[in-house]
Amino acid sequence: MQEIPIHRDIERDYKSGYQRIMRYAEYARLQGWQMSDRQLVLEILHHERAATIREKSSLPIVGSEVHSASWYRGQADALRHLLREQSKQPK
Repeated sequence: MQEIPIHRDIERDYKSGYQRIMRYAEYARLQGWQMSDRQLVLEILHHERAATIREKSSLPIVGSEVHSASWYRGQADALRHLLREQSKQPK
């Protein structure tokens, strides 16, 4: 059975995931790149699904790029923020 993470770990992972997406978004903006609304929605769904799988999995997952469900949720929320901001911009 997986260990239950404590609150500060959950919050730290969430912020880390959120900030990672925001750093990528800033880099992309500086390069002149922009994802379509459809691409953002698909990425949100992907990250939410990854979080759900991570929560429900009873198998231990090991590796250098293993992240918690809260990390994926942070990324999904950052993508939602980007989608809201993008939809406010005049086309």
